[in-house]
Amino acid sequence: MSIGENAIKAPPAPELMLTALDVQKGEPVHPLDRLMIMSADEWEIFTLELVFYFDKHYEQVTRCAGAGDKGRDVIARFSSGWDNYQCKHYGRKLNVADVVAELGKLVFYTWRGDYTLPQEYRFVTPKGCSSDCIDMLVNKSRIKTEIIARWDVECRDKITKTESILLEGDFLDYLNSIDFSFVDEMSSLELVDKHQQTPYHSSRFGSYHLKRPQLKKDVPVSVGDNEKIYIEALLHAFSDVDGKEYSHADALTSDYAEDLERARINFFSAESLEVFSRDAFPEGCYRELKEDCYEGLHSLVRQEHRNGYERFLKVSTQAVNVPYDSHPLVHYIRPSDRKGLCHQLVNDRKIKWVRR
Repeated sequence: MSIGENAIKAPPAPELMLTALDVQKGEPVHPLDRLMIMSADEWEIFTLELVFYFDKHYEQVTRCAGAGDKGRDVIARFSSGWDNYQCKHYGRKLNVADVVAELGKLVFYTWRGDYTLPQEYRFVTPKGCSSDCIDMLVNKSRIKTEIIARWDVECRDKITKTESILLEGDFLDYLNSIDFSFVDEMSSLELVDKHQQTPYHSSRFGSYHLKRPQLKKDVPVSVGDNEKIYIEALLHAFSDVDGKEYSHADALTSDYAEDLERARINFFSAESLEVFSRDAFPEGCYRELKEDCYEGLHSLVRQEHRNGYERFLKVSTQAVNVPYDSHPLVHYIRPSDRKGLCHQLVNDRKIKWVRR
């Protein structure tokens, strides 16, 4: 090695599990980056998808697109009022002037009586707000000050094409009466997080960017409460071969020791997949996976077998071959998960190794 050269250490192994899709396609487009490449129209539709499935249970969500929207983009109505989601898809961060221009419309049209003040007014933008704009949205009293100071430049001749709106008299009094505490932004992270709760998320962002953590190599030494049913069923299956009663300790010193050890590894593998699914996919996704697994195994479970141990072995073998091609988790499921699903179904009392 020459003087001044330093050996480069090998990079650490990834903490996240690689799938075939990762190797085929390479690094995916991150959801936050995908926000940036949407068109202005796509951005409003994205916001519409998001708002429609908010937890507030809005009675009606409407997109007011194009000219004549009077400063409203996506409006959400409920019994006691409405909320406004103002979509701004710029190639830069939202600044104070942008906010003033939009709120100027709100002030004018509510003063004129075209609509009432919303209960919440959220700016929805992929790059967020500038630091000065954030400061203003934190210090709400500054919003009114900025509107008044910037009115002539940002609002007076830009709200309508037919008139110049002077900030004076009753109109100025009306502006001064408004408490702008209902105005805020939605961060990019919040947008993506909330959009994950909608049925549109996978089709818009895909699941490609989701990474499953690597499996832990060691299972807990002691048997947990969530393992007792499927382990008891396995011990019963072992007993069904030779009539001997097996405890957990007995099985670990018998010919069935590897079966029991692999069963626990597979069970915890499936449990980790369930946690990943719950955190990253829509509600019910993993439940559907278990239903697909059960459907793929049902006929074999129902067939006659010489004993419960034979049923366990044949069903476990078949479990590895159950197709999940149409399921969202298809790129994340491994053979150990497939076998572990069987034990979860035993826990759910949908599968029995010994039928009598």
